Parts: sequence; structure tokens; C-alpha cells
Amino acid sequence: MNKFLVFLVVFSLSSFLSANEPLPEITDNMLLNRLQMHQTVRANVENEQQDFETTTSGKKSVGRAVLFSAILPGSGQLYAKSYIKAATFLAIEAVAWSVNITYNNQGDEKDAEFKVYAEENWSEQRYWSYVYHRLNGRTEAYPEFPHGQFDSDIQLDNAGRPIIQNWEAAEQTLDPFASTEYLSGFSHTLPDTRTQQYYEMIGKYPLQFGNAWADANFEATYQDFGQGNITEQNEAYAIMRDDANKLYDRAAYGSMIALLNHLFSAIDAGFTTRRYNNRVLSLSYQQKWYSEQYVDMFGVTMSF
Repeated sequence: MNKFLVFLVVFSLSSFLSANEPLPEITDNMLLNRLQMHQTVRANVENEQQDFETTTSGKKSVGRAVLFSAILPGSGQLYAKSYIKAATFLAIEAVAWSVNITYNNQGDEKDAEFKVYAEENWSEQRYWSYVYHRLNGRTEAYPEFPHGQFDSDIQLDNAGRPIIQNWEAAEQTLDPFASTEYLSGFSHTLPDTRTQQYYEMIGKYPLQFGNAWADANFEATYQDFGQGNITEQNEAYAIMRDDANKLYDRAAYGSMIALLNHLFSAIDAGFTTRRYNNRVLSLSYQQKWYSEQYVDMFGVTMSF
């Protein structure tokens, strides 16, 4: 009867044992049979655990997924086999950079346009001639000013404005007097080169630079925007600069969206990869284990 019971146990476990440790030889000693069966089952449980770990080697690295998406949004999701998310983040990235590049190009075109307009209609020669015109002859108020020094070099232009012909030489002499100490509202220094600041100031501060526009009058005093006294050219130039700045702002929105897309994609890649690994673990568990414990037929529970 004992042998028959052992036979049933061996037969019921044969599918589990056949692929692993060989079946123990059945003897007349029941205790020995139980010990051998106990050792065989334990050995096979350990083998099954190793097989389970091998099966779950398909897990993905969370750190690698985060790094991938931080570099290229969507690539971490692609690595974790979340194809819809990968396509979504990649599409957002493409749209964001498309917006950035498109509006940057349009901003560059508008930037080049207003610079050409400034070169054609605003002049440093008129600017320094205006400074000389405003202060020349006021000997009592400004005795230190070089009164009359450039009178012989002045010619009237088509609008009747007194223009210094050799204005580059006069600039060094007149530069200290282009300040609020001598002229109201002259609070900025004109850059020596055509910098972005240069192009900003000649349009933004008409009280100081407005008289140098081609349609300006040396006898007029131009005010800041909104005060109703500015030349048409100055206004047109300011609008062009404002349009360029708006285009650059829109381009900045695109780069900001791209930056946030990198951040959110990296964070999501971490969670997505964890969920992927959990699914792999669950599927492998279902495939390899049919219960939480192996129990031998002799009443000895084999835990692992």
C-alpha cells in the first residue's frame, strides 16, 4: 500500500519532475522515500526559480528609459514598447521645433527688414548734426561747448537741416555733450557698432534719436510713444521691430514646449517602464507558477 501511494505521488508530479531532477528510486523504506522525494522537489523548485529569473530577464532598465526620453522624447516609451505614447511625445517634439524654427526664420526676416529700413532712413550724421545744432551758439549756458567749431563744415540738406559733412571727426568732440547734462532726455549712449541695442534705441527713444530720421525736423521735439509726436518713419520702424519681437516670442514658446516635452517624457518613461516590467513579471509568474507553493503528496509543504 505504501508503494502504491508513492507511485501515485510520483505519477502526479512526473510532469513537474521529468524536465528537472530525475525521479528517486522507490524503496521499501517509506521515510527514505519521503526524504528523497523532499530533496528532489526542493531541487526542482530551485531550478524553477532560476528559470523564472531567466524568463524575467526581458525587463527594461528604468534609468535607461528615462535617459533616452530626456535626450529624445518618446524614445524611452519606445524602449518600453509603449508605441502610442512614443508616437505622441515624438509628435509633440516635432511640432514644437517646427514652431520654433518657423517663427525664428520669420523673425530673422523681419529683423533684416527693419535693419535695412534703419540704414536707409536713420543716420548718425543727422544725429550728431542735431546735437551740434541744439547746443551751438548757447555760449552763456554751455561755455565749454565747442561753439562754431564745425560751422564751416555745415551744409543744408534737402529738408533745410544743417548737416555736418565730416561728422565722424565731429562725433568724438560732440559725444560728451549728448547727455542729460546738456540735452533733456538724452539718457542713452549710442553704441559705436550696429549692435542689437543700437537698433533698439534709435526706434525706442524718439526724444533723443527721433530727430535723426529722414522725415524729422531739427526744430521739433519728439516724445516717447503714446504722446502723439513721432515721425512716420520712426513709427513704421518701431512697428517692424515689434513684429519681429512677437515672432521671436512665438519661437520661444516652441522651444519652451520642447523643453517641457523632454521633462514630461523622461518622467513618463520611468513610470511606463516600471509598468512594463510589472507586466513581464506577472506574465512570467502566470506561465511558470500555478500556485504560491509546491506541496508534496506526503503532506510536506515545500515553500520557497
